[in-house]
Amino acid sequence: MKTLNSLLILLVATILHWVAIETFGRVNINVAIMLIFALITANIMSKNTAYAYAFLSGLFLDFFGSVMFGGYALVFVFLIYIFRKFDDKINFSEVGPQLVIPFIFNIMLVLLYGVLGSMFAGKFIWQGARSLVLGSIITALLLPILYRGTEKFLIFTKKTR
Repeated sequence: MKTLNSLLILLVATILHWVAIETFGRVNINVAIMLIFALITANIMSKNTAYAYAFLSGLFLDFFGSVMFGGYALVFVFLIYIFRKFDDKINFSEVGPQLVIPFIFNIMLVLLYGVLGSMFAGKFIWQGARSLVLGSIITALLLPILYRGTEKFLIFTKKTR
């Protein structure tokens, strides 16, 4: 069931990622749909499943990148590691944390990916201030909606530490 859950979430995330690119890409705003679903998966499923999903989500984004292959995979796993460290102290099923955490994590994603770019590609990879701010706001606003939708329509297994 865990594999089915993960595949269904990945399929929905892929479709919504494409919709976000088509919708927000025209105005140069990067909405982190894959990060949203990585956070949802990290909250719902086991630690190993969360790390595997984060890695695969990041790798999925890396296939579309042309600058640094593996950067998103590394950053996603690191962010989910941080999330899992504080997961037991936060009630992620409430709207407040669902708004704040993706906002902060999207900023961290952009900055960490930029730093990795400076280390491995020789330049800081910057997506732009507009994408950083508006992308973080839209990502934060979408997470509660997608969390409720995922919770309602997909099959879950209980998280085991």
